Amino acid sequence: MEFRVVPARTKFKDVEELLSRMKQVSERRRAVIQAFDPDMVLSENHLIFSAHHAFKAFAEKRAIAKKIESELLLWAAGTRRIGEAVKKVGVKDAGKVVFLVQKGKEEALKDLGAEPDEKLMRMNREKASRIVHSFGISEAACRCYPLEELLLEKIAMLRLEKFY
Repeated sequence: MEFRVVPARTKFKDVEELLSRMKQVSERRRAVIQAFDPDMVLSENHLIFSAHHAFKAFAEKRAIAKKIESELLLWAAGTRRIGEAVKKVGVKDAGKVVFLVQKGKEEALKDLGAEPDEKLMRMNREKASRIVHSFGISEAACRCYPLEELLLEKIAMLRLEKFY
């Protein structure tokens, strides 16, 4: 399954209202839609890589969550605990989000009144520092490898946690 990452602004003021509307739209459109905090999404690859692992976990019947949307949050956060995932990468401001939408279902974003805004994905020192700290990536590792590579490795390691 292919996905599109869409940083966007919405007119929603309340996170619960946004999530409720997302659920309605996804059911009506038969589309998978998940929203993330743009301040905790490193890159498009971060979410696409997470989606790959989430769908693979469902296909192999080793998913942690019962719903694919929750599984997407877990993988994007690199954790097995939903509360921690929501706290780490879940939406905090309903007005600015990064949507992960099933490719071919982009019309769902129109139903949400979402206006794409690529500026939300811009990287700066503050965002990088927040991600490094939140994901437990060492400063020493950051001096040796690109941050995206380190984050994707953290996500991939989630699969191994089950076995130890």
